[in-house]
This record gives sequence, structure tokens and C-alpha cells, in this order.
Amino acid sequence: MNDLEPKAAAREALTHAEAQRVLGCPDLVSVGVLAEMARKAHHGERVTYGQVLTVTEGVPTALEAAREVRLEGRPASFEAAAAWTRAVVAVAGDVPVTGFSVADLLDLAGGDHLALAEGAAVLKAAGLTAVASLPIDRVDDPAELVRAIEHGGLHVWRVVIEQAPALETRLALIERVTALQQEVGTVKTFAPLPIIDQVDTPSTGYDDVRTIAVARLVCVNVPSIQVDWALYGPKLAQVAIAYGADDLDNVPAVDTLVLGTRRSPRQDIERQITAAFATPAARDARFELVR
Repeated sequence: MNDLEPKAAAREALTHAEAQRVLGCPDLVSVGVLAEMARKAHHGERVTYGQVLTVTEGVPTALEAAREVRLEGRPASFEAAAAWTRAVVAVAGDVPVTGFSVADLLDLAGGDHLALAEGAAVLKAAGLTAVASLPIDRVDDPAELVRAIEHGGLHVWRVVIEQAPALETRLALIERVTALQQEVGTVKTFAPLPIIDQVDTPSTGYDDVRTIAVARLVCVNVPSIQVDWALYGPKLAQVAIAYGADDLDNVPAVDTLVLGTRRSPRQDIERQITAAFATPAARDARFELVR
């Protein structure tokens, strides 16, 4: 891996063959050194985090520490999605509201890009800031979909993978994200670890940290590599920092006292980031730093 260090330090993308080498490398220490070098080349010591209030139905009664309100689930129609958005925006105030999946909205539009743009305009008028995610493994023409949604006035900042158990599949999707960013230039973060883990072929921690490292080393044109704090837990999220991740998403906004009365989610996330020898920085849904 030593021969790849100059490319990592210079923020030069690995080739397909070089990325395969990293994915197959049994020396995780060397992989971590390479990926951390790339992370620091992009962001120095800073690791950002976002406190998200996830809403799956109805309207929240309190925002707590939320810097983003995220609507999750597939609505029955654009009109239903807009009505839900308006109700939540009325409560959220200055906190940005994001929601839904590009793939689900495309289904609502019957696969028609013009109808998708029109639906995006309806959601924009209702107060939505951005579509919450673009699952790169579920769409065939991501750049055209991003353009359609942007034509409707919304943003698509976050790219995710829903399912990808095999490392080769993950690499192909990582390379698709790089190609997408080359076309649109508006992606702000990429979460390379699958949201859904296959029951019959679950991923391992070794696979996951290599995936994060390769995402950082290949997607040099994407500002941030992200790990879902709520989905993957604090231990893997903390380790991920040493393998190239620079953003921790979906940190709870509501203190459930699970951590005890002396430690809030914000205190815990900042403690975890600091323990990984990085500097924590809070950000909002727009990926702008906040106090």
C-alpha cells in the first residue's frame, strides 16, 4: 500500500485496479493509514456530524437539538408528500426539512422525468429543502434524475447504497458515484455502507472498513464520506473515522436519556470523535457548519 500514499496525499483518485488491491488487502493497518491520509488531505482534523430528527409519520411535537428534520417513507402521491411537508415545515421553523428517496419519487412519477421535475416543484413549494437520499443502486440514470429534481427547485446532496453485499458490487457503485459527481457536481456526501444488510450474506466489519476506505480513495470529487451513526452504531462509526469517513449522519436529536442524565447525544458524539483523534464540528442539513 505504500506506493499509493502519494496519490492519497494528493487527493488523486485510485484506478479500478488499485481500488481492488485495497479491497483485497489483508493488512487493515495499511488500509487505514492510506485512507486516513486521504481524509486529512480533504478535511484536515475536522469530522462533522449532523443531528437529525427522523419523522416516519405525523408531525413532531418537539425538535430538541435537531439541525435537520428528515421525512422517511414512501408517500402515496406528491400531493400527500407536500401536505405532510407543509405540516412539518410549520413546526420546524428555521430547521431545514429534507425527505424521501429519489427512487421512490421516480416511482410516484411513473418513471417520467418531466413528472419528477413537476413533483419536485410541488415539494419545493411546500417547503422541502432537499430530497433526503439518492440510492445509487436503485436507479439507472442518476445524473438525469438529479437534473430533473434540481429543475423542480430541490437539491440532491446525499447519495446512499441500499443493498450491496459483495465487495465488487460496492466498488462498481462507488465508481458510479464518482461518475455522477463528474456530471452534476452537486453531491455533498456519499454513504457507502449499505442501509440493508443481507440476512444470508451479512457483511463483516472488515468489509465495511475497506469499503469506507475505497470510497474515500476513489470518490475524490465528493466532499464527504459519511457513516450513519444510528444505523451502524458508535463503535463502527468511530472506527470509520480512521478509515476515511469525515461525516457522521443521523445522530439523534432527541435525548432519550439512554446515555444517562449527564451526557447528551451531542456530548457523546463529540467525545467519540475526539477519541478518534479528530476535531468535531456540528453541521446542518445543508452541510454548513453551525455552533
